[in-house]
Amino acid sequence: MNGTSRYQLRLLGAFQLTAPNGQRIDVTSKKGIALLGLLASANSGERWRAWIQAKLWGSRELRQAQASLRRELHGLRRLTADASVSLVEATSRTVRLNLQAIDVDIRSREVIARSSGEFLEGIDIAGEESFEEWLREMRISLADLANEGAVNDTSFNSVAAPQQPN
Repeated sequence: MNGTSRYQLRLLGAFQLTAPNGQRIDVTSKKGIALLGLLASANSGERWRAWIQAKLWGSRELRQAQASLRRELHGLRRLTADASVSLVEATSRTVRLNLQAIDVDIRSREVIARSSGEFLEGIDIAGEESFEEWLREMRISLADLANEGAVNDTSFNSVAAPQQPN
């Protein structure tokens, strides 16, 4: 992850999001951080809204889950409003991380191999077992890839990209 004309997202170890101008963006919501992790781990950076809602708000009624996702998206947009390029884009069906505008540590085999940090370190979402299961699987998969020292895009994509929009 280098360059100052793009966002920088660190998901291994302590979470950090940096704007293209180098200023740190303070995402304080656990679910906002988790949302960025869900999107960044998708092969295309895109997930179905329903899939995200099931992971982060599966214990809530559908309308509550939909409203909660809208609130998190609004919060992320507000935090990144000063940048000239949109970080997160949404349609009525999907949410997408703009991979053309961001460098993400877990998308770099070199960074994964060098990192000693855990994926979404310190993030847990009580009562959302679907998210916790996904998080455990991602942590194990990324740790295995780092330990192997032979990370390749194919193995990462097969781990990170389930349930992609068509």
